[in-house]
Amino acid sequence: METASAEIPSSPGINRRTLLRGGAVAGLGALVPSSSVFAVPGGAASEGAEPSADGLLLTKFRDPLRTPPVLRPRGRGGHDELTVRLRTADVTVHSELAPVRMWTYEGSYPGPTIETVRGRRLRVVWENHLTGNMPVTAVEFGRPGGPMPDPLSNYPGTEGCREVPGVADLGPWAAVHLHGMLTGGGNDGWMENLVGPGEEQLSAYPNDQAATMLWYHDHTHHVSRFSVYAGLAGLFVCRDAQERALGLPRGGHEVPLVLSDRNFALDGSGALTGRLVHKVEMVNAKLMRAHAAPYTLVNGVVWPYLEVQPRWYRFRIVNTANSRIYRLMLLADGRPVPGAFQVIGSDQGLIDRPLPVEGALNLSPGERADVLVDFSAFRGRSVKLVNTMEGVVPGGSSTRHDLLEPDVMQFRVAGRGSAGRFTPPGRLSPAFRRSTHHDLPHGGRPRWVVLVGPGSANVPELWEMEEVERADAEGIAFPSAGVVQVEDAEGTVTTLRRTAMRYDDGNAFTVAHRGVEIWKYLNLAAAPHPMHIHLAHFQVLSRENYDVTGFDRVVRGSARPVAFLGAAELEPHELGEKDTVRVGTAGQIIPGPNGTPGELVTVAVRFPVVGRGVHHCHMLEHEQHMVRPLVVGPAAHRPAGGGHH
Repeated sequence: METASAEIPSSPGINRRTLLRGGAVAGLGALVPSSSVFAVPGGAASEGAEPSADGLLLTKFRDPLRTPPVLRPRGRGGHDELTVRLRTADVTVHSELAPVRMWTYEGSYPGPTIETVRGRRLRVVWENHLTGNMPVTAVEFGRPGGPMPDPLSNYPGTEGCREVPGVADLGPWAAVHLHGMLTGGGNDGWMENLVGPGEEQLSAYPNDQAATMLWYHDHTHHVSRFSVYAGLAGLFVCRDAQERALGLPRGGHEVPLVLSDRNFALDGSGALTGRLVHKVEMVNAKLMRAHAAPYTLVNGVVWPYLEVQPRWYRFRIVNTANSRIYRLMLLADGRPVPGAFQVIGSDQGLIDRPLPVEGALNLSPGERADVLVDFSAFRGRSVKLVNTMEGVVPGGSSTRHDLLEPDVMQFRVAGRGSAGRFTPPGRLSPAFRRSTHHDLPHGGRPRWVVLVGPGSANVPELWEMEEVERADAEGIAFPSAGVVQVEDAEGTVTTLRRTAMRYDDGNAFTVAHRGVEIWKYLNLAAAPHPMHIHLAHFQVLSRENYDVTGFDRVVRGSARPVAFLGAAELEPHELGEKDTVRVGTAGQIIPGPNGTPGELVTVAVRFPVVGRGVHHCHMLEHEQHMVRPLVVGPAAHRPAGGGHH
């Protein structure tokens, strides 16, 4: 979408400085609200709610958490079938806010949780009953001279913004992608195979992978940042006998937490209207800061609360936000609870044993985590789930303590009740096994993907690379556009040359069916990027820090090799089977005075299905720029002598 020039009228009576007291914590280029702002002046708050002394609009922890409805397929012969309707609906996200017009699955946001059993092949008919145009007001703002220290995206409304042309006229086309399902390209929800109102998308899913939680969402090419924001997202849970035998918390003690963020419009009096607003800052004509909105939703409710018993709970957490990274901590009396999260699973299922999270649980868009939490030590108290994106430790010495705790939700722990007899099992998945370099192919070269931003067109770029023979590298004058040199821990220098970066450049990675490949993601950009591979699953082998100051950002090539600095630790939820991985430090927003270290993330990728798919950045504002086709086929069908065609 191109930048518009039309100004949207400002809302009278709104002073942005009254919305946030003092400063705030930057997160992905946008500030986040304090722990006590955005409340209705004089409004009647329910017990445990947090009104604001000087705030505006919505009381925190006023409304209970909703659990999405559950859909279970019906058996027919040797497979299961299900019909899911895409519908326009008015959804209540807060009791003090008018219902929000959204595009949904089955009339709810998030859509219903589809619950299945492993080994039962599933056919889903996605029926498009959407009406009207895109129910989102898309606006942008910016000023000459670079990013604003206090951007308008922190605040509701469209004051001082320009409308993004074309979005208001987008019709209800859709393409449903079941994120993480290992299905062939013909059923994956190809982003250009759109279905319009009255049409159907038929998808067949093998549904033969470990018990886990996936999620489905719209994947319409160039438009997903608006269509997912409009509400097109839901959960998919697969069960199996191995998971059931563990005796994990279930029923009301197994709770999905679908994280997202939204912004809303204001009317002429300064009151929220419930109209969705997608607002981003344009640093220049094309480069936008990653989207981050001021209101946090969990299961479609703004800042909800959940009443829990003093016992163990299982939380299935997914980050469905457009671009926001959630750095989650549990706070009691304003202090972090050490080891509050016991991770038992990642994107693609259970890991081998529970692992405590020391610090924060970092989830970038598209990632999931399966965690256990024990509330027995908090009888009769309230604890909060907060997002500390910048790596700030709540309860520290900062004078802006309350501004460093952007709330997500509240848990109200009952004073009475049995803690139960549950003990986390010492062994979770006997079938799970961590890959090592000894298990992996030694003959082929790894795939290299380099993340650059901003590129020559002032947008983030995804570069597919090929290794250059040493003799050929000696003839290259450095720096040279599209050529990157990497010096590893042993001092070996690898020269890489860009082969493609735009979606339609023509070349594509071609991969052998049932093959295993090593992919290396090198982040030379100033922000982290969550990378998602369709038609595949992978294990993260390593995360390493690199000095990237040798990369010439003007020429966009190496003046000297980017050099190994040291190994970084993998987080507990990164130790399982995955389909999305963050490349870049979770708190990495802008380069420091000596240059923020870049990251090299190495993954072992398996390709169990065939077809044409894509690999891309799952920050939806980046997806249109950072996406490349991927083709998986029988080994005999691969082009001779290469991994491109």
